[in-house]
Amino acid sequence: MFDWAGILTLSALVTVACTAAPAPVSPPDASPDAPAAASGLPVRHPADPARAARGGALLDSGSLGGGLVPMLALRNLWITWGTAPPASDAAYWAQFAQRYGFAEALPGRGGLPSGVRAVGASATFDCRMCHVGTVAGRVIEGVGNSELDLQGLFDDLVRLNALAPMFGFPSVPLPFALTERTGAAGATDAFGLGMEFSTRYAPPGAVVATRYGYQQPAPWWTLRYRDRIYADGSGRADGHRTMMAMLLAFGMSFAELQARDADMTDLAHHLRGLPAPAWPFGALDPAARARGRVHFQARCAGCHGVYDGVGASFPDRLVPVAEVGTDPLRATRFGAAEAAWVNASWFGSEHPMVSTQAYLAPPLVGVWATAPYFHNGSVPDLAGVLDPAQRPARWRRVGHDAAHYNPDRVGWRYEAVAVAGDPRTLEGRRVYDTTRAGLHNGGHPYGADLPVAARSDLLAYLRGL
Repeated sequence: MFDWAGILTLSALVTVACTAAPAPVSPPDASPDAPAAASGLPVRHPADPARAARGGALLDSGSLGGGLVPMLALRNLWITWGTAPPASDAAYWAQFAQRYGFAEALPGRGGLPSGVRAVGASATFDCRMCHVGTVAGRVIEGVGNSELDLQGLFDDLVRLNALAPMFGFPSVPLPFALTERTGAAGATDAFGLGMEFSTRYAPPGAVVATRYGYQQPAPWWTLRYRDRIYADGSGRADGHRTMMAMLLAFGMSFAELQARDADMTDLAHHLRGLPAPAWPFGALDPAARARGRVHFQARCAGCHGVYDGVGASFPDRLVPVAEVGTDPLRATRFGAAEAAWVNASWFGSEHPMVSTQAYLAPPLVGVWATAPYFHNGSVPDLAGVLDPAQRPARWRRVGHDAAHYNPDRVGWRYEAVAVAGDPRTLEGRRVYDTTRAGLHNGGHPYGADLPVAARSDLLAYLRGL
């Protein structure tokens, strides 16, 4: 048994005053559960309602993953924070979520932050860690979590081990090593982690890339409209096994994954059935949207699709890196050797992957909620996407509640930062430094020559997709 009285006494050596919580902010107008209007895009992969319900229940049950670390350790990371012990479980998990960028618990799911699950006396993580986020004060399932600092969580577990002798309890067994996998808040090399864990089952001498730069998770609700997945379009949307490789990091063995193939198919149907969130900041201007649609059709539809009227479609277009000009690391790192490695395994045996050396232009359904933008999240708002001159070189998001979303620019309110943050620290990773490899914000200049009024109309159109 741990000597909790001793721990609380010794904690005084590392405590500072807790920061007061900010005053509550009024939420946007729309209901959190309000779906967006029908996009008009053809649905290529419809969700079977019964399978989708089973897939959602699978996530709710918390059975995706084995025990990774003792819950006792996860519950007491405050020892590493330099703060007083939180007064209650609810206060602790709120501080945990804020520090590491987890979304708060969805209703009826046990009070733990989204993506955290209890497995007996241990804790594990699941898909919602990366795919539930807080947008404009609302917790939304299926949106990429643009605040997650997975590296920070791991680093604090390492620090907890260093403090363990001082507190008289044993070290925490860490399931794997993690080094520089989070480049900025929300930008994690999850694809590389999946590849790294898959190599544990490789024959001796197998060599494949396991670092792909940093990516923001794509929204789940777009899966029904497209045939390709991942930032480079290397995977197929009608498959699910390649998406399962990350579960190797959550304590599931390869044999356990194979045994639950039918469950994972149910989960894929759940993802396809999730609604896109509706624009929550009041009525949209129909005249401005009509003007913006003209600009969208002329400049954007060839890559991102036609969303209404005759000919509505999504092209699944792969854009060469040289054409789009965005950070090349993710697209160019997944080569023929990596595709062959995946396809020789169970993960790619039914739905093979391909090396595209390009980026997939994504569907823009619910695009207002998916800031920050580009595959690596290097641009905080859509105004910056349309005009490269408005993209900050280094920036830090200002909060995540309703007041910290900028509806005029369609994205996050931010402050420019003059000095680069240290990417080895939690505070440093809250600075998005686009001068770093994998985080560059150049390219995609397609709205730069539009007049200011035309860009405003185009933003009006994008808000309602």
